[in-house]
Amino acid sequence: MAGNYLEDQLGVQAGNMDIADTLGWELKWYTPKTNLLTLFHQQVTGPPDVMLSMVRKYGRKDVQGRMSLRHTIKGKLDKFRTYNDSNRLIVRPAGGNGIIPYWTHDELMATAGAKLRRLIMVRGEKDGRKIRFTRADAYENFHLADFIWEIMSGTIAIDFDVRAYVPGSKRLRNHGTKFRVPPDAVCRLYLKKDRIAG
Repeated sequence: MAGNYLEDQLGVQAGNMDIADTLGWELKWYTPKTNLLTLFHQQVTGPPDVMLSMVRKYGRKDVQGRMSLRHTIKGKLDKFRTYNDSNRLIVRPAGGNGIIPYWTHDELMATAGAKLRRLIMVRGEKDGRKIRFTRADAYENFHLADFIWEIMSGTIAIDFDVRAYVPGSKRLRNHGTKFRVPPDAVCRLYLKKDRIAG
């Protein structure tokens, strides 16, 4: 993949970890066709068994008969809605109550601060086996209030991707809740921005 190639060329030992790729800088690759870019993964806080309840109540059976919840939430425009209340980011079903997933602001800031405090975004294009890097932007000083605002406005999407191990199981295979953003909106999350190439 182009992102892995770029990391290899720069000598970055990256991976899907909750820390920045190298020397406090996270590196993200995208193309003009990239719809959403994953900022980070963060499991919901609680209450206990909240995701099991969500899968059972809102999930659908997959082709193997397992209950699965794969859903992208954007602001308040679908069957789930996001709320910012009492220093928590909360997801509620539209028109319903019950068990709810949430994240505290402190948790989100700790995760984002560890992984995204400083970010380099590299834009490129693929033409068959050729890769051309066309632009690089550096961002510093991730701002939590702007991050929460963009979630509430629907710019940043929350992706649930969790399913039962086997039909009827209480054990879940959780691929991680992702926070995703259009590449052109990343600049709204930082206080310092610099074009470094292109």
